[in-house]
Amino acid sequence: MNYLQSGELPEDQSAAKVIKRRAAHFIVLDNQLYKRAASMPLLRCLTPYEAEYAVKEVHEGICGTHIGGRTLARKLLRHGYYWPTMVEDAHDYVKKCPTCQFNADDIHMPGEMLSSLTSPWPFAQWGVDLLGPFVKGKGAALSWSLRWITSPSG
Repeated sequence: MNYLQSGELPEDQSAAKVIKRRAAHFIVLDNQLYKRAASMPLLRCLTPYEAEYAVKEVHEGICGTHIGGRTLARKLLRHGYYWPTMVEDAHDYVKKCPTCQFNADDIHMPGEMLSSLTSPWPFAQWGVDLLGPFVKGKGAALSWSLRWITSPSG
């Protein structure tokens, strides 16, 4: 932000080169830092305190759905927020959420040994899937009549 506002660069040439390259993706408006995104509007860069509040509000706020980490990070982007470690922070927050951990996808059935099915001879059991009757759609009759009219043999 110092480079964008006043042109300040560190003494180290390699660090200065990195800052110049990264600064092309950011802009300062009304003393607030925004990140430019290719297919999104400007994303407001948040401080660590603001980022923590945004993650909490989106994850478990008034319309919070206790979504997973990657989805939470994408939703924060759609809301117009950005900070460099947002994906990792979202994953960490979801891992520490007691509600998410209590309702996580767990297998609630006891374990059981696998058993194979045996048959006395090949094709001892047959299975048949029964479907139908099917109702003909409008396009089926029309396409048949067009094929009959345009066929070279008839």
